[in-house]
Amino acid sequence: MKLLLVRHGETFANDAQRWSGSQDLEITNLTENGKNQAKKLGSWFKDTNYIPTHIYVSPQKRALDTYHLAGNHWNIEPNIIDELKETSAGNFEGHTWEEIEQLFPQEADGFRFSRNWDVVNGAETESERRSRGKNVLNIALNHQNNTDIVIMFCHASIIGNIIAAILETPKLWGIRTKNTAIFEFELDPQQWNDMSRTKNNPTLWRILRFNETPHLENDGKDLGNLGSQI
Repeated sequence: MKLLLVRHGETFANDAQRWSGSQDLEITNLTENGKNQAKKLGSWFKDTNYIPTHIYVSPQKRALDTYHLAGNHWNIEPNIIDELKETSAGNFEGHTWEEIEQLFPQEADGFRFSRNWDVVNGAETESERRSRGKNVLNIALNHQNNTDIVIMFCHASIIGNIIAAILETPKLWGIRTKNTAIFEFELDPQQWNDMSRTKNNPTLWRILRFNETPHLENDGKDLGNLGSQI
């Protein structure tokens, strides 16, 4: 089975370095550049004849818009699931870091170096984030056919937690996830929970693409960002 994770296109919040999360705000809508990124991704899917068997999409507007611009040509009914929503940043959503320091100084002090979301009022806790990442992986693993191709359109922070679940790591790795970046994994769902030496067979678990934007490779713009929820 192939599992493809796709981040949404650039938003006004991304461009202005404002924190995003589980809320749909006017500033979390796609910019014209973000829409063009999604369209180019759609062209890349067509050019490479990439056709999924199953599609899952976050219900948030920026992810839905990215899906419609990049994947409508497949004519496959998507599954809209809350598990793919961006992780909640609580009080931080919609603000720049400078504004956060002014408006929520105690939370900013507790979060600045620890990146502990448990200290941010209204934010999704660390355990909730990790649990949701595992739940999304389990949704993918429910597709028992090794020829299945599952695509999920979602967000940077939840992608990080899904990847942590895939790699079965206790650490949450910092990834400068690019807008419309592709993460592609190949795995055998039927043998996922096999604890024999099968787990050491790298032909069953492969990373094919990691934070790649082949559809934007000639754009010349720095596609990174300063944080997984910015």
